[in-house]
Amino acid sequence: MNLGSIFKKENQRVRANDTVKVSDPVGKGERIRQLQSEVRALKPGQTLQGTVVSRNGNSVQIELAQDFAINAKIDQSVSLALGQMMSFEVKANSSSFMSLAPLYTNTANTATILRALAAAGMPETAENIEMVAKMMEEGMPIDKESILNMSRMIMDFPGKDPTSVIQMTRLGLPVTEENIEQFEQYKAAHHQILGSAETIMEELPNAFTELVDGGQGDKALAFYQAVIDIFTGDGAGEDGTVTVQSDTAESAQADAAALQESVQTGENAAGAETAETGNTQHTGEDGQAQDRLAAELAKQTELPETGDQAEGASRAEAVRQTGEGAVQDGRAPVLSQDQWTRLGDALRELGMGEETAAQVKSGQLPAKDVLQFIRQLLPKALRGDMPEQALQKLLGGKEFQALLKDQISRQWTIEPQNVADKKQIEQLYERIREQTARLSQVLETAGKGDAPVARSVQNLQSNVDFMNQMNHLYTYVQLPLKMLGNNAHGDLYVYTNKKNLAARDGQVSALLHLDMEHLGPLDVYVTMKDRQVATNFTVMDDSILSLIEKNIDILNKRLEGRGYSLKAQMHVKETSGEEEEESTIMRTLLSQQKNISVLSRTSFDMRA
Repeated sequence: MNLGSIFKKENQRVRANDTVKVSDPVGKGERIRQLQSEVRALKPGQTLQGTVVSRNGNSVQIELAQDFAINAKIDQSVSLALGQMMSFEVKANSSSFMSLAPLYTNTANTATILRALAAAGMPETAENIEMVAKMMEEGMPIDKESILNMSRMIMDFPGKDPTSVIQMTRLGLPVTEENIEQFEQYKAAHHQILGSAETIMEELPNAFTELVDGGQGDKALAFYQAVIDIFTGDGAGEDGTVTVQSDTAESAQADAAALQESVQTGENAAGAETAETGNTQHTGEDGQAQDRLAAELAKQTELPETGDQAEGASRAEAVRQTGEGAVQDGRAPVLSQDQWTRLGDALRELGMGEETAAQVKSGQLPAKDVLQFIRQLLPKALRGDMPEQALQKLLGGKEFQALLKDQISRQWTIEPQNVADKKQIEQLYERIREQTARLSQVLETAGKGDAPVARSVQNLQSNVDFMNQMNHLYTYVQLPLKMLGNNAHGDLYVYTNKKNLAARDGQVSALLHLDMEHLGPLDVYVTMKDRQVATNFTVMDDSILSLIEKNIDILNKRLEGRGYSLKAQMHVKETSGEEEEESTIMRTLLSQQKNISVLSRTSFDMRA
C-alpha cells in the first residue's frame, strides 16, 4: 500500500513503533504548525495510527487526530471500512511525499493477536500488539514462550528498533548492540566496507597532525612507524596479498608495545612472526554449483570503460610511455611526475642514495619500498640522529599520504579476477580483521582511542565481524574491488535459502550488486542450471543500458569459451515518479523464504 502523502493537515512525530498521540492543546494554529514540522521528521520504522473517514476508489482520507487528516492513495486490494482504526508503518519520508504500508495488524485477525497476548499474560498495549504483529509478518511462532522471549529481548535493547531485533532473531543472527547497529546499516545500504576503509585512509593523517600540533612530535613519529609496519610488514605484498598474522591479539599488543618503546627509547622493536591462514573447504554438489556460478559471475561480468574510466586508461598508457609515474598492476600512477620528483629530492636530503632517489623521482620504485625506506628513518629521528621537523614535514605532505593511502587500498581491496578464488577472499577479510585490530591498539596507545579515525576503525571491525556471522548462515560477501582509477563496491549473494529447490532441479541463483562511480548502481541477477546461464541486468538509465547492449556479446563469447551458454536480459530500473525505497542485499535476504538451514560454522567458509 502506497500513501503518496498529500497532506491536508498533519500528523505527529513519534518514537520508533509508537503510535501517534496528540499533544496537549496549545492553540489550533500552533498545534498544526508543530504537527507539520514533526511529521517531516518521521523516520522509516515509525508508525501512524488513524481512522478511515472516507474512501472513493483508491483514494482514502485518514484522520489522525481531531481536525487533522491526510489524503492518500491505496491499492484496490486493501480492504478498508469507514470508521476502521488502522496502523501504518513509515517506509520512506521526504519533503514531497511519504510512503506508508499497513501493519500486519490491519490484515490479520486482530483477535488472534489479542488471544496470543492473553495467553502470554501480557497487556494489550500498542507496543505489544505491534511486536506480535511483526512476529507474525516474519513468519515466527507466537506461542507464549516465543512472545515472552521476544519481549525480554526487546527490553534488553532499549532505544533500538524492535523490528530489527525481531528480524535478526528470525534470520538467526546474534542480537547484540553492535550487531543491531550493523544490521540497520546494512538495511540502509550504509554498510560498505570500501567506504569505511576510505574514511580511515582520510582520517589517519588528521591523527598524526593532531599529535604534532599538540607538542607530541615523538609520539606522532612513533605512531606512523607502527602504521607503516602494519601495512608494509613482512608478507605485505605490492599486490595486496598478505600472509596473515597467526594471533591478532598478540600482533596488536606487539604493535602497541613497539610504539610505546619507540617513544620512550627511540629503538625499533622486533617484528611479529607471521603464519599463513588455513583455507576453509566445503564440498557437496550444491556447493560446487554455487562456486561455479559465483566464479563465472565474478570473472565474466565485466563492462567496458566509459567516460572518465576510458580517460584514465589513456592516462595510464601515456604514463607508461612518458615515465610520468609508475603504473603497476594496471593501476593509474599514485603520484604525478612533479610529486615523485619532490619526494625523491626530499628523501635524498634525508639520506637516500642518489641512485635510489633517482628511481623515486622517475616513479620506478614501488610505493611499498618507498614507505619502508621512510619507516627506517623514523627510529633515527626518535633517537635524535636526524632532524625531527624534516621528517614531520615529509609525513605531513601529500606525497607520503597518497603512498600510504594507496598501500592501504591495495591491502583492503581485491582484484576482480581474484574474486572467484575463495582463498583470496578469505585472506582479504582475515587481513582486514587482523590489521584493524592492530591499528585500533596503536591508536589507543597513541592517545587517539576516541578520535574519529578510531571510531571508523571500530565500525569497520564490527562490519566485518557481522558479515562473518551472516556468512555462517548465508552465502553473502562484500566485494571491495580494486579497479583502474577508482575502486568499486560489490555485494554477492547466492540464494542458498533455496537449497532444497536447487537440489531438485539443479538451478542456483545469485545477485551481484555493484556501485561504480561512472556506471552507477548495477544489479545483475543470475541463474544457472547445468551450464546454461541467464542474466538480468538492472541499470539506472538508458545510457548505461545501451552500453551493456552494445557489449553483451563480449560477455557471451567469454562464457561460451568456457562451455557456458548465455541468455541475457536488461532493463532500466522502474521509477514511479516518487522516491523509491533503495533495494539492498539485506532487503533481498529478508524477502526470501523463512526456513534457513545452517550450512557451516567455519569463519568465512566461502561457498561462492
